[in-house]
Amino acid sequence: MAEALHAREMADESINKAGVDFWEGRWQSGEVFWDHGRAAPPFMEFIGKKEAPSGKVLIPGCGSGHDVRSIAEFGAEVTGMDIAPTALEVARRDNAHPRASYIIGNILDPDPEHVRKYDWVLEHTCLCALPPHLWSGYAAGIRKVLKPGGHYLAIFYRNPHDDGGPPFRIEEEQILELFGDGFTVLDRWIPEQSYESRVGREEIWWFKFA
Repeated sequence: MAEALHAREMADESINKAGVDFWEGRWQSGEVFWDHGRAAPPFMEFIGKKEAPSGKVLIPGCGSGHDVRSIAEFGAEVTGMDIAPTALEVARRDNAHPRASYIIGNILDPDPEHVRKYDWVLEHTCLCALPPHLWSGYAAGIRKVLKPGGHYLAIFYRNPHDDGGPPFRIEEEQILELFGDGFTVLDRWIPEQSYESRVGREEIWWFKFA
């Protein structure tokens, strides 16, 4: 499939340079095959089955902001964070909302103003875009920005089309290692609603932070 082919072409470069220049270059060139033009269906499924994220919500690696605007429409105050300036330009143009804001930032090293600020953090295609050696830094960043008692809602890419990554496969043992200390798993399931290319390949995990 086209998504798998592009992922293989990107793998070596992403592993060696998983930073601003790499992702900004993709947005400038329009090589954003992971952007499906709408909010992630598993988030909508979660809201239908459980509840809508509320209060202050952070979405790291927000890209063009489809998830940000969608969650803001349910009443939350949502911040979309990304390291690529062009992605945020697209987000502000295409997915503006009175309760949505977009900022330059890196969840691996969040600014002090974000520490213990958010009631919910939503994950979708941020963690899986990072080489696995950066995952512990990502998990540390999540712990920094969540309020005590906050929620971490993740759509993990469990079974990508290509093992080379990105997106990088994550196993259950790795999830529990990253989000074991300080987190309680409230629920998890394979979503019925996904992008066509990801049916059966993702898993929703809902955590509460101590």
